[in-house]
Amino acid sequence: MVKKILKFGVLGIVGVSAIAYSLDAAAVAFPGSRQLYEDIRVDQVYTATNKWHEIEYSRGLPVTERCIDALFPHSGYRPCWYVKKHNMNVTNTD
Repeated sequence: MVKKILKFGVLGIVGVSAIAYSLDAAAVAFPGSRQLYEDIRVDQVYTATNKWHEIEYSRGLPVTERCIDALFPHSGYRPCWYVKKHNMNVTNTD
């Protein structure tokens, strides 16, 4: 009985995810009059370890990242809701 419930639960989650991605892909394929892409400023931060094993931070020039107004990533672009939340790119230079 528990295996049956678990099986239907997993199949339900996979089904809902597939439907959500399909609807999102359709909204990207047929945007209508809405703007599909947006440019967002992303700050660059570089880290390096000094000789005392401490991390040093240096700020780089901000870059503009193009994102897509969708729930999931499409066409190599990250979703705008994700880029707006993660608007700092940290790069380790070691």
